[in-house]
Formats: sequence, C-alpha cells, structure tokens
Amino acid sequence: MSVNWVMLKPDGSDIVPLENETVFFRESGVRFELDSSNGGYPGAGVSYASKSGTVLLTNQRVVYLCATPTPAFSSASLPIKNIQDSKLVQPWFSAATFKAVVMPVPGGGLTQPARLSIIFSTGSIHEFDVQHRSLRERLQELDGVAPQHLEQLPVYLPPSGPPPEPSFTTDTVPAPTATATATGPAPQPAPHPVPSMHSSAQASSILTSSVPGPAPPQPRQHAVPSDMPPSYDEIR
Repeated sequence: MSVNWVMLKPDGSDIVPLENETVFFRESGVRFELDSSNGGYPGAGVSYASKSGTVLLTNQRVVYLCATPTPAFSSASLPIKNIQDSKLVQPWFSAATFKAVVMPVPGGGLTQPARLSIIFSTGSIHEFDVQHRSLRERLQELDGVAPQHLEQLPVYLPPSGPPPEPSFTTDTVPAPTATATATGPAPQPAPHPVPSMHSSAQASSILTSSVPGPAPPQPRQHAVPSDMPPSYDEIR
C-alpha cells in the first residue's frame, strides 16, 4: 500500500498505468477509509479518509483518487496481493461497504496492517467485488505474478497437396465385403446319415461273409483194395 504515490497524467484526468496494466473497473462518488490504529489511542496508528473520490480496479492494484486532494492525503495505491480477508457488508440503513485488511509494504506509508473500507453509494459495488475476487484468484494461480499480455500464436495453416492415403497396419482387421453377401451363405457341412436297421443287418452280413471261418468236414473216401476176391460173374 502506498499513499500519495499514484502518478497522474499532466492534466490530472487519469492515472499513468504501470507496465502491462489494464483497468477493469472505475466508479466515482466513492468514500474511502483506511485505519491502522487497530482501535488504540489517537496517534497509535495512521488513518486516511476521503468523503468522495474515484476508485479504479486494475489487474495489479486498487487505486483511489480523492475528489478534493489535500497535502496529507491525495491518492492511494493498494496491490491486490496485499488485500486480504475481503468481504461485502450490506447494512440495512447505510450504504454497502467493501471491507478488507491491507498489509503494509516497505516505504508505503503503513507500519502495520490496516482496515480498509470502500463505501459505494450505488449498486456497482457488486461488480467491483466480483472483479476483485476474480483477479485475486488469477494472481494466486500465478503465485502473485500479474498476468502478462503475451503475443498471439501464429495462425495454423494446413499442409498443401492431397491428403495421404490411409494405410492399414497388421492389427487392422478389414471389414467384410459385399461379395460374401452376394454369393449367399457359406456352405454347411452335410449331416451324417442315421443308420437304419436294414442297413445295420446288411452291414453285419457283409462283415460275416467277408471274414473267413473254419472249413466244413469233407466225407472220407475209402480206397478200393487191389486184392479183392473175384466177383460172382467171374466165378461163373
């Protein structure tokens, strides 16, 4: 936090932005209070107050410009990373207030944490609160480094010429073609015939006849002896 440190343009109409700084919010007729006394006796801390002025919210800080500057207090610059425990207070019979705790920076005018109150007379305080929370989350993601405006990437141009033909690898299984469908279903194997009783009998007879068995006994033939007695006719 820095008091009476904000650099203005020569005509005093606006601030001189820092490097890579962008203004996201601006509102006039805002009251500003900064108290670092912590409720102690007068003189225990430093307090700054302005009944009317302009508040600006950038991607790096919160800036307040007094409508009626004095030698004691004319402007304030509060880095977003030094604003902690922020909350939105909406009383019933007074204006909505943005409250937070501001941590001091070396040479900034504060020696200890201070309580900040920014009182809005219009409903724009909701927009200010949403923008502040969003910027703080971005800074936390970047570890407290303000986002930079980087150059745009070159436009991608597709390669010239016809597209390459698709190639099949060994793991690719080709889809079935229309030829298999046109030729009809694949031939099915012929069913085995069921043997019948007649065919079983014929087969058994064929097997029986084809197997050789023992030969039947032949009638014995007696040899005629050569010394038989003469017949009756020979005797006569």
